[in-house]
Amino acid sequence: MEVSLAHLDQFLTNYSIVYGNQDFVGGRLFPDFPVSKQNDRYPIFGFERFKSYNTERAPGMEANEMPGWRMSNDEYYCDGKAQKQLIPDELRAKWDFSTGPEVFTTETLADIIDKQREIQIYNLVMNSTAVPSTTLTGTAQWSDFQNSDPVAAITAQRSTILLSCTKEPNTLLIGYPVWLQLIQHPIILDRFKNHALPLGYPTDQQLAGLFNVDNVIVAKALYDTTQQGVTHNLNYVWGKNAVLAYVPSGQGQLMITPGTTFRWLYGVPQNGGMLVKRYRVEERSGDMIEYQTYYCVKLVVPGAMYVFKNAVA
Repeated sequence: MEVSLAHLDQFLTNYSIVYGNQDFVGGRLFPDFPVSKQNDRYPIFGFERFKSYNTERAPGMEANEMPGWRMSNDEYYCDGKAQKQLIPDELRAKWDFSTGPEVFTTETLADIIDKQREIQIYNLVMNSTAVPSTTLTGTAQWSDFQNSDPVAAITAQRSTILLSCTKEPNTLLIGYPVWLQLIQHPIILDRFKNHALPLGYPTDQQLAGLFNVDNVIVAKALYDTTQQGVTHNLNYVWGKNAVLAYVPSGQGQLMITPGTTFRWLYGVPQNGGMLVKRYRVEERSGDMIEYQTYYCVKLVVPGAMYVFKNAVA
């Protein structure tokens, strides 16, 4: 059976755009950038403006001319991502929940696609040799309250990022197990001894001020480490790691960004490149809901990040 855009369900598509698992945070490091072509190239400028030039000009002489831009380029290709699920007529007949089966199914499919993107971004950040990192062990791990100093460790890498990408870091992403240790760390609590802590620990906004960043992102996304048919075993996608990064306020031209999710609009820009199709499968006595999108997760400026692996025990 050929499934085309004629099967696009406008209501479910609009709903899927609004819906999003708040625990998925990879998109805040690799934000969406809509593109009109499935594949293309983008320019990468050099560091000419940071060079030292002779700017002196004698009377009557021409101004010195700087060398031409050293510009390279890279490419992206948006692979198709899709997942579908059948709503049998029997299930619809006995459905008792306030949320309809179409909406529930759309949420589930969107969650599956978004989870895979989260894992892909995590693997790209953690496994790339181009991203500067350090693996903490023993007394250096921030769970060692007697010997470690997470504030000093994170602050020390600010210049690493600035020297690499020309921007100061403004974002700190921490796995949930890391957050649990940081809010109990004596060095951090000592910084707030003269501040009100209604919850007994610093808020994310207070931690952002302490680490001199605009945003502290606590990564709580979960995934099942077992295969289908086996008892589930949940774990954190971002594990016991932390990422210090510079992330621009928006995606566009002439910017520095650690990564981008190029999302092909697929001829329907009003839907943001995320489509939900609904079509009848008579031979199976049910309605098929299919979620579809095209994107490419791309590491753009590796030096805009610094990774602390195994930050806690």
